[in-house]
Amino acid sequence: MADPTLALTAAIENATKVANTPLFTSVIDKVTGFKISKWAAEGEVRKKQIHDEYENQKSNGIVGVQYISALRSTTNLINTAIKTTEYIEEGKTNEIKIENDFFWGMIEHAKEISNEEIQELIAKILAGEYNSPGTYSMNTLQILKSLGKNDLEKFSLLGVSYLPDHGFVRGFFGMEKNSLEARTKIGLDYADFLEMQNLGLIQSGDYTISVNMEKEKVFKMTYANGLIKIKALEDKKDWNFPSCYQLTTAGKQIWQHLEKKESEVFRDWLKDYLKKEGIEVLT
Repeated sequence: MADPTLALTAAIENATKVANTPLFTSVIDKVTGFKISKWAAEGEVRKKQIHDEYENQKSNGIVGVQYISALRSTTNLINTAIKTTEYIEEGKTNEIKIENDFFWGMIEHAKEISNEEIQELIAKILAGEYNSPGTYSMNTLQILKSLGKNDLEKFSLLGVSYLPDHGFVRGFFGMEKNSLEARTKIGLDYADFLEMQNLGLIQSGDYTISVNMEKEKVFKMTYANGLIKIKALEDKKDWNFPSCYQLTTAGKQIWQHLEKKESEVFRDWLKDYLKKEGIEVLT
């Protein structure tokens, strides 16, 4: 078995660079039970203490297992906290209350996660809640607990077909030849879409909105990090945007922290799809 103390001491050494930030001094120090800001001065001594304690405990039955689990939890928390400091507003003081169940629930969840990609997501969300307490819902926390690395990868890939102003165009997930071919080229599996719905990230019902094409000759839609501009091929006052599936509140709160990707395959599909609706895609 690899010595878990090495990962912990490495995490603490990295944390000394940001240990005087409000997050560490008011939250992480209390949770871990020691002041990381003082650890640098006691580095070699503290390393030996942690290592000696591990050697004493690792063969001590269930107590030893609990001790090793605690080492792992502390390491995960510190590594996530280091990432969190990158997203906390400069000069932001700690306004987190003891009754903020979301924040403290995320702190506990961070102890369980060693995957760096998920740690990065948790860090962004923790920082968002730290910067503006009350931003996130408890439902988001519960859904986050159920997400693994593969789930986030699937959710991120689905994002290439997401129009934030409207959602996922229902027709794109139909069984028509053009839709099937486009999804295959992108690598999207309809089963993954259904899985994201089951996880509570995408709403199960679809909806549409009416677009005033008379008032806005050119209509703009957000896509990835840019815009898609459309206009009617002939004069029409109103036009119902195709039915879409929108993200749930938790889905939106998580999706905003994922990398925004786009796909020319989806753009081409959307262009052809909207043309049948009498709409021209300009960009």
